[in-house]
Amino acid sequence: MSASSAEDRQRLEREIRRLRHELQQAVHALPHLRQMVQFSGDLLILAGAGGRILEANGRLAEALGVPQHALYGERLQQWMPNPGQVRLLEERLAATADPVPLRMELDLQPLQGEPLALELEAHPLLQQGEGEPRWTLALRDIGVRRQLASSEAARQVQASLLASLGTSEARYRALVSQLADGLGQIDSGTRLLFANPALHRILAVADGELQGRRLLEFLTPQARGAFEQIWGAVLAGQERRITLPLLAADGRAHQVEMTLQPPSPGETEPGSAPAVGLMLRDVTDLTCALDELTALAFHDPLTGLANLESCRRGLEGRLAQAGGHPWLVLWLDLDGFRRVNHSFGREVGDALLQAVANALRAWAGPSDLLARLGGDEFVLVRELSGPAEDSLALGRQAEAVLRQLRAALSQLPVGEEMAPMALGFSAGYCLAPLHGQQVEPLLQGAATALSRAREVAPGTALAYEPTFTTRLRREMELEARLHQAVGDRALRLVYQPQFDGSGCLLGAEALLRWNDPTLGAVPPARFVALAERTTLIHSLGQWVLGEACRQLRAWLDAGLQVPRLAVNLSPRQFELTLPPLVDQVIALLKRYRLPAGVLELEITESCILPVAGVTAAVQDLAALGVRLALDDFGTGYSSLSVLNRLPLHKLKIDRSFIQHLETSDAARTIVRTALAMGRGLGMQTLAEGLETAGQLAVLEALGCDAYQGYWFSHPLEVEAFAALLGAQLAGSTEK
Repeated sequence: MSASSAEDRQRLEREIRRLRHELQQAVHALPHLRQMVQFSGDLLILAGAGGRILEANGRLAEALGVPQHALYGERLQQWMPNPGQVRLLEERLAATADPVPLRMELDLQPLQGEPLALELEAHPLLQQGEGEPRWTLALRDIGVRRQLASSEAARQVQASLLASLGTSEARYRALVSQLADGLGQIDSGTRLLFANPALHRILAVADGELQGRRLLEFLTPQARGAFEQIWGAVLAGQERRITLPLLAADGRAHQVEMTLQPPSPGETEPGSAPAVGLMLRDVTDLTCALDELTALAFHDPLTGLANLESCRRGLEGRLAQAGGHPWLVLWLDLDGFRRVNHSFGREVGDALLQAVANALRAWAGPSDLLARLGGDEFVLVRELSGPAEDSLALGRQAEAVLRQLRAALSQLPVGEEMAPMALGFSAGYCLAPLHGQQVEPLLQGAATALSRAREVAPGTALAYEPTFTTRLRREMELEARLHQAVGDRALRLVYQPQFDGSGCLLGAEALLRWNDPTLGAVPPARFVALAERTTLIHSLGQWVLGEACRQLRAWLDAGLQVPRLAVNLSPRQFELTLPPLVDQVIALLKRYRLPAGVLELEITESCILPVAGVTAAVQDLAALGVRLALDDFGTGYSSLSVLNRLPLHKLKIDRSFIQHLETSDAARTIVRTALAMGRGLGMQTLAEGLETAGQLAVLEALGCDAYQGYWFSHPLEVEAFAALLGAQLAGSTEK
């Protein structure tokens, strides 16, 4: 055996002896260690995966109130009521890749009693090879520490309060002296024991001179009676607040809000009289402001009549009267009021509304309710006579009221700017209880009847009928569908050709069509009229103009020559819109690279006079080179002077005259006159609605220039009109 081998063997034997000695020491120490663990002040746990308890000392079992053997195999989270703490603990115990020690506070809920506040310190056990991860958990009671911290905080707060107590009284006195409200104390005889400066100012008494004077001195006889009614309750220990008039020493009257606060039990020292706390708040200005606000809230500031809210309340009170009397609820709207505003300005319009209100006051009876609901709309509520169920008699009374109203609103003085005028109105009315006995249905019914009257003919008055509501709801549904159709591009244009007498194509008129998925084909007369009554006509008109110009460019790009394309304009398109109508046309001509002369815009007689600015807009359009046609001639109220100053190129005679050409001398006379007028003004003339050869013969004999109607062609879809253009082009080429 070599020397080196002998040395290695000796070294190994020494190491074995050392390890055996340490093992023996550990075995001897194990009972002591177990005893230390069991009786440790901490709650000690040996935990496996997910917090499962493998070993725990008796202190943990004692704290939780369970036998020690019942802990083994259970998860510590079972006793943790806080989900957030459970989630944090589980995340840390599950970190097997690189576990690090954990320190956190948590609560354990024993079987009985309050939760235990504990601090947890957890350390991962280093293990050789693969195996279940293990942690040592030590939990220490921190409840006492929390109590001490809370006690220290309370002590600091108390010290702070004690430190500020010395200055509190001075601050309180300063605050009381600076208050705008009067503060004081009075005894059982209302003598003032104390008064701050504000109370001296309110009562107009020099500082320091109120003490000993009685509060009753400053109350009016009426206010003194109201005060004495509550004074007994105050002396009995009840707080009271009252608003009453007060007369200061300088003779000025104040409206004050008085609060009387009796002393709390135990506040009054034995043998002394109780002192009642007094606070006076001067609410004179506030009361005046509230009166003004009330007047504004329930009255129209321009006319002084009741407003809508006041009308509702007044009508509700009348309907609630005993006896079931019949009532007329009349909602009227002035005819042509917008023209007054536009022509003479808002000041004259306001003067007219005030004149209407004055005329209504002078005419109305003492029990009538008059209200202005905004704009040029007014409401009258009047009690009628006779049986409530006699609808015919009530209707006759309503008609009589309307006749009286029309007489009352005649020859109104409206100022120097315009002569006195006879003002007409449209109206709708309900009869209670015939049309209901509740405020809202009656007002709504009258408004609905007014809306229907304006549609039928301005200047008429209609009684409410349930069919009006049904019709209105259908129109609202149709309006919603039309809004959607405009947004979804569900509309389309068709094109009705225009010819001369020999059948040569002169152009076409773009006509709007709408096929609704549910309603089917909706007649233009129905949905265009609806759009006219709403702001939808602006977007609808812009779309029609844009689509017509786009289609013109498409035909031109395809080599098809369109002599002229006519597009109808609504009167409301001449109103203030963004962008203005002229700017819309300029932009479309530029966008689609169109010569201005290929576009013809048709305006109706009805839009020439009532809409301000039409003449200027028409002249601006003509200056662009756009052709202008007067549509439906003969159905409006044009005058030769108006026609003479408008730069029109074409006069379109309405179809209502063309229909009777073969049978009516009067129709032929009207058409002959219209054609002569057109020629005299240098305009091309076109007859609409031509349907028979006989009508064509008469018109040819009278010298009409162009025609449009079923005799030549129905309105054509895009493809059919393109084919017609192609055929016309081929025919002209052959010639």
